[in-house]
Amino acid sequence: MNNYRYLRIVAPLLSILIACLLASSCDESILEESPKGFLSPENAFQTEQGYDAAIAELHRLSRALRTVEEIGQNTEGDKAITTVYANGTDLAWFVVPAQNFFTNYGLINSTHPFIRNYWNLLYKIVANSNTVISNIKDSPFEEEVQMEIEARARFFRAYAYRFLVYLWGDVPLLKEELSSPKFDFARTPTSEVLQLMKEDLLFASSHLTVTNPGDGRLSKAAADHLLSETLISLADYDGAIAAASMVIEDPQYELMYERFGKYTNRAGDVFWDLFRLENQNRASGNTESILVWQLDFEVLNSNPIHRFTRNWAPSLDNLKDSKGKPAIVPADSLGRGSGFVRPTYYMDSLIWLSDFSNDIRNSSFNMQRVFYNNNPASSEFLKVIKPKASDLNRNHFVYLQKAASPEGYPQGYDRNGRMFTDIYAIRLAETYLLRAEAYIRKGELQKAADDINVVRNRAKATPVAPASVNIDYLLDERARELMGEEPRRLTLVRMNKLVERVRLYNPISSSSIQSYHNLWPIPQNEIDANLEADLGQNEGYE
Repeated sequence: MNNYRYLRIVAPLLSILIACLLASSCDESILEESPKGFLSPENAFQTEQGYDAAIAELHRLSRALRTVEEIGQNTEGDKAITTVYANGTDLAWFVVPAQNFFTNYGLINSTHPFIRNYWNLLYKIVANSNTVISNIKDSPFEEEVQMEIEARARFFRAYAYRFLVYLWGDVPLLKEELSSPKFDFARTPTSEVLQLMKEDLLFASSHLTVTNPGDGRLSKAAADHLLSETLISLADYDGAIAAASMVIEDPQYELMYERFGKYTNRAGDVFWDLFRLENQNRASGNTESILVWQLDFEVLNSNPIHRFTRNWAPSLDNLKDSKGKPAIVPADSLGRGSGFVRPTYYMDSLIWLSDFSNDIRNSSFNMQRVFYNNNPASSEFLKVIKPKASDLNRNHFVYLQKAASPEGYPQGYDRNGRMFTDIYAIRLAETYLLRAEAYIRKGELQKAADDINVVRNRAKATPVAPASVNIDYLLDERARELMGEEPRRLTLVRMNKLVERVRLYNPISSSSIQSYHNLWPIPQNEIDANLEADLGQNEGYE
């Protein structure tokens, strides 16, 4: 057990060392004496290319929080990962009762493999970040280069602790590279973890490039955006407003108001354009993207297994016409939805009622509710499909077109439901909503309404009056703008709204959720392996 504990905390660093060693160039320094028989920082971190490979690994690991490449197929990761983004929140539940990925809160326990794997992935990001931070100080590079490399690593350390602190509360705080076994980890108060995140993000803001290089690379704006959210959690609302304003006032960034990108010759609107293949990155003309996770089709060693369509789209293949023939035949324009994420009435209808027909985020291009029979062998070919009552749970519900590629999937129709659209990690619309949140918490409702209305005006929705603005309204607006993008569970936990809103809006999860479910249990294997100190367990999971 001792060795296993050591391997889980320290051995993940081998991946970063291998990447760095492969990236190192050969020159006359090969004559210098250094350890060659094993991988170590001394022979891996010798060039800027080596550090670039290390940072690329941090990008990959952080991207994996949205995919299943590190969560694991053996734990049904492609379905479980949706619990951070929708399932068991106010937005959706998981439709297969036997699998119950946090839809039934009574099944959550400290041995759940998804909880363990998510924890391990996050601490792998922390460990690899610490390796870069610890070694860069002794590198031969100029100070400016050192600072930028450290800034990238500190951004990712803060990004990982963002998930850890909101999902688990007090967690072990690791600020330095671990080079030997450790069995006495202690949990650090949430406020101290948030303080380290603030320090890391301030450093990143100061040393990352101001000019956004695009293609998934970091810039100052990404750090400022995440800093704004962190400062809200620290109740530093003026600081949060200032951090968000640095992004909003940067002329590089502006919401997209006109149609753009590859598919303007097709029917759609600007919100639809934001989520089309290859439109996420700045090279498409997209001035709204701040940080985009890159997913590539048929690229060597790229296997992100992003199954947005599979999880969020209804299982249209199961629909039948009135005579029992298939109403939908496989088509790469539809993708292969399995209907695992079942939207609540709140997500499907309630948040749209006041602007159902004019808010473009609810247009048929973005929230498809009507489907047509595409089976030439059916007598109802090209007619509107009329679902049976039994279809409404999984086979026929609103198709969130963020999850779709109606222009076709690069691999064609795929029974595995894979998707290779790049994913927004940070988008400017959310920055406006973060600043609005800080204004709400300060009681400056006019300024909050102004920021919310920037987002609503782009959507052609009715402007909100300051008197109607509060945290619940902001959460509604975040759902309208960011559903499927934001880690909704983190947002609700951060605002201490998870339990309240699940009870209000999720009829499947409402009866099982308890107040202590605001946090996840500490993985039991972490407690058992921590032989020289007591990690303790979150309340309710004893």
